[in-house]
Amino acid sequence: MAESTTTKTIEKALNKALRDLGNYKKQKPTIQSNIETLIKNSEVGSTDRQKYVKMNEDYKRKLKTWQEKYDQYNSIADGALKAYQASVKLDPIIKKQQDNTDLGVVDPELNREANKIKRTIEEGTKKAGIEVTPAPTLGGPTGTPAQAPSTPASGLTPAVVTSPIKKPVVKTLPKTPVKKPVVEDKPVVSKETKALTIDEIIDAVANEYGSIDTIFKTDPGLQALLRKAIGKDGVSNTDDDLTADQFVNELENTSWFKTNASAVRQRGFYKRQFDDLVKQGGNLEDLYKTTEYGRGLKFTQQVIADEIKKVGASLTPEEIDLISRDIYDLGYENQKAIVSQRIRAKIAYKPGGIVGGEAGENLADLKKTAKSNGLDLEKNFGSSIQGWLQKLAQGESIETFKQIIRSTAKLGLPEKVSSLLDQGVDLDTIYNPYKRLMASVLEINPESITLDDQVLRSAIGPDKEMSLYDYQKMLRKDNRWQFTNQAKEEVSDTALRVLRDFGFQG
Repeated sequence: MAESTTTKTIEKALNKALRDLGNYKKQKPTIQSNIETLIKNSEVGSTDRQKYVKMNEDYKRKLKTWQEKYDQYNSIADGALKAYQASVKLDPIIKKQQDNTDLGVVDPELNREANKIKRTIEEGTKKAGIEVTPAPTLGGPTGTPAQAPSTPASGLTPAVVTSPIKKPVVKTLPKTPVKKPVVEDKPVVSKETKALTIDEIIDAVANEYGSIDTIFKTDPGLQALLRKAIGKDGVSNTDDDLTADQFVNELENTSWFKTNASAVRQRGFYKRQFDDLVKQGGNLEDLYKTTEYGRGLKFTQQVIADEIKKVGASLTPEEIDLISRDIYDLGYENQKAIVSQRIRAKIAYKPGGIVGGEAGENLADLKKTAKSNGLDLEKNFGSSIQGWLQKLAQGESIETFKQIIRSTAKLGLPEKVSSLLDQGVDLDTIYNPYKRLMASVLEINPESITLDDQVLRSAIGPDKEMSLYDYQKMLRKDNRWQFTNQAKEEVSDTALRVLRDFGFQG
């Protein structure tokens, strides 16, 4: 099922917290490694010794201040991570609760589980400075970003993000004005209403003026028209909005329309001819070859198919036809950015499904990182994968999601190991010396040792990691060791020494 708004909001907060933590990590103060030696070797009371002592004191003071701030950043990231993990679990439970309510079924155990998870979310979001408000709707709680969260000590900013914006459905403008719906109750609008983004406006006005094309996102004149259309209050469907007729009149006066209207109208004429021939029973494949509109549409369908293969999206023939018509009708078949934008929004993923193209490469990379940290991508992050792939298609760095995976893997590990994970080092790299030693001592194939192996994982506890010497001693107590060639040789050598001690061997 799709992620709830709360889950998406917390995920954005988590991404921000991890970036802040990583950036601050780089600011850790440093000092030359031999400072203590320099102090010891310099003459007592000398200028050099005083300089070195001061350098060391300044370093320790800066390190203490840095550590305090780092702990606060880490606390924010930890809270956001726990809230995110809990929120992912809560979404399907809320769906089950709604199903139970509709069917008149009472499940106290399910309700207790939901309340327990909600408390975890509350604790995590409070710790990270995120405010989320549950909503009694199917699909889970709705996230509301904190408007004025408290600021932690030392000027740290809590991981607060705005709620994600719904992406508009992109279609062509209607040929005839759409009658503005009658609105019974007008909303009361505050004078301090925040200006909407162009995406929000496009989404809001679609019901009033018909679906708006993607060109409105890039053309300044059309953006200005949309802002004018929703009135000074910045809210659609209120008294100061343009009517549908007024909107069309204003549109026809824009520079974009005056420049492109002729070509669009001509293509519209060819489209009507094509549609009439189809209605009369014309063979579609022949029309693709013999008509102006058919040839252009067929070319556009191939452009769409190539982009689908490239990015790894999955569309039905009906969806391909609809998008191809939308793109071709407005003359965008050669506008790669617009074509790509339409297709990338269609990237979908089902657990166990096969994804090709760029999305498939990203999925394989994420699965590899999850495995390298002892996790299963589908089991641990299944509800997030589709959202991650879509964000990656829109330009988000894959390192953002790899770091989320590593942050999950570091829970319960000592600070030194957690620090390495924060720097982008995977668990399999950290455990590699122990894995090689384990394979050598127990005489087994190192490839057969995974991060799920309890003997391997015992090398690093919640407080500290074992030395390789101590880990080797522990491995020799494993039942498998007694069957190794090393063990047999030691027994043979011991027996030989005993025989020699009693004079039975020369």
